[in-house]
Amino acid sequence: MKYLYKYTPEIILLIFLFLFLGFRDVDRNWDRVINSDGKGYYAYLPAMFIYHDWQFNFLDQYENQYYPPDRSVYKEFRNAAGERKVNKYFPGLAIVFLPFFLFGHLLAYIELYPMDGYSLPYQYSIALAALFFLWMGARWLMKVLKLFGSNDRTAAFITLVVTLGTNLVFFSIVEASMTHVYSFALITAYIYTSFRLFHDYKPKWFIRTLLLYLLIFLIRPTNGLILLLLPFIAGSWQLFSSTLRKVAGEKPTLLKAFIPALLLVSLPFILWRIQTGHWIVYSYGEEKLNFFRPHMFSILFSYNRGWFMYTPIAFISLFGLVGLFQKSRFRFYWLCGFILVFIYAVSCWWVWDYASKCGQRIFIDIYAITALLMLFLYESIRSGLLKKLLSTLLILMVGLNLLQFYQHTRWIFPPSVISGEIFWDSFFSLHQKANVYLPGEGIIQEKSFQNDMEKADGWMNTVTRNDTVFHEGEWSSKIDKRIPYSVGLEQRLDSLFITDNRIIRVEAWVMAPIEITEATLVMDFQKDGKSLSYNQFILEKYARVNQWTRIEVAYYVPRNLPSGGFAKIYFFNPSKFYPLYIDDLKIDFISMKDEPDYQKTEGIHMPEKLRNN
Repeated sequence: MKYLYKYTPEIILLIFLFLFLGFRDVDRNWDRVINSDGKGYYAYLPAMFIYHDWQFNFLDQYENQYYPPDRSVYKEFRNAAGERKVNKYFPGLAIVFLPFFLFGHLLAYIELYPMDGYSLPYQYSIALAALFFLWMGARWLMKVLKLFGSNDRTAAFITLVVTLGTNLVFFSIVEASMTHVYSFALITAYIYTSFRLFHDYKPKWFIRTLLLYLLIFLIRPTNGLILLLLPFIAGSWQLFSSTLRKVAGEKPTLLKAFIPALLLVSLPFILWRIQTGHWIVYSYGEEKLNFFRPHMFSILFSYNRGWFMYTPIAFISLFGLVGLFQKSRFRFYWLCGFILVFIYAVSCWWVWDYASKCGQRIFIDIYAITALLMLFLYESIRSGLLKKLLSTLLILMVGLNLLQFYQHTRWIFPPSVISGEIFWDSFFSLHQKANVYLPGEGIIQEKSFQNDMEKADGWMNTVTRNDTVFHEGEWSSKIDKRIPYSVGLEQRLDSLFITDNRIIRVEAWVMAPIEITEATLVMDFQKDGKSLSYNQFILEKYARVNQWTRIEVAYYVPRNLPSGGFAKIYFFNPSKFYPLYIDDLKIDFISMKDEPDYQKTEGIHMPEKLRNN
């Protein structure tokens, strides 16, 4: 069994590799590894080695060639800096990516792929980088836990729990070009080397700790706060101060560290100078930390990416502070101080939820602290039964996290703002739902039209009514190759709204005997019988096979729709072989407050621009 504990990081790596192969398809343009913020962090490398372009004008080239044409995953990472542009991201992650980029460049040459920085060899190389640092992070974490007194069994278990029971899974596999798995590994290594610096003093530990710290800072400057961990790692003020005095007296060591440290520190200044002509630039533009508006409660407990809501293991680990208090008051106070300062600082960012797609990503970087707190919690429990209950609870939390990983990869949790209603509606779901969540306080007026298909007077395509399959009552609308248009509504819009901020919401129950790939809900805005804005909502991901499924979809009405405009709303099924059944159709015409907060609500579709006819 001890042999198995030793290879826990390798077991974790294999699990992550299988998850990557099972959930990623890098060949698809919407599923590339180099994505989201990662495009900006990575762009320094093709700019330097391939395009020799520090204004990153090749951005549109790779977006058009390798990413979706609808620009659904487009990322603009350049900000204006006078008459020139600057990459807003710090260059630390590009340093980490460099050997993997060069490996991808070699593979592209050998395999005859375009050597443009974004073809498949480069994508897979960055995926390899994430898995490598996940593995190294797990190895360093086991070492850190053992330095703090853990045995092999507990260190292995906690490492498994932290890697598989948190959103580290998502950000190592789905968002592999983001900073977090790399920061997690490097901060864990920093804790390891600084512990060795204080408790097994050798000059090399100072050099490694310093260079790791600078690299961590260059990847994500707010992580520079880990400097506050040093007294906690030392364990006493006496050891902390005496070690610093030793380092100050080691002039050869300081000189050895000086040159690589200077190179790292100067890198962003050199890049700013190359890009803008200025040595110092605030590259984030309007994005800022607002220290007078922290969101500490929200960043921890909000349904919208609150850390503890999506990573309950982190909340459980906080009880380890009790054990730490019993063991070392000095370490307790320093660690509490660090945690509070870190939460305060990161909650002051202008978008406190960090647009995370799976829980709260900003805390992944310090999961080594979560692991240590878990260790202190285990050490504080004397009862073997309670330890078993805790282990069982943590295993259940791992299962919950893997379920949520699946849900986020399948968009069951939407990428938009998540309310309590959305959270609980999605909590145990295995299928993506077509639901609309309108803010009730923004609704001024609502007019509804309902059709249970029992009587369809005044509606379009009543000939499709049938009494063979139905959701409720005895009738539904059946559409197939003979008549592909369902019972629907054609309605003039002028008298239905009292504001210019107008939404049409459609609710219906649908059922198909087999998976449908072509059926859609159509919302067609017209004038004088001519289509001005034709919109389709594809049902494939939402309609369950041979099971009645509730579908809810909403569209904004075009603001420039001419007076006298109509909306035609119906379901369309062009399948030559399989029917689609529709029942209990309800259409709401909703007038919303015409204020910025309600003019672009997440989950409400914007219509296609009006065509000239």
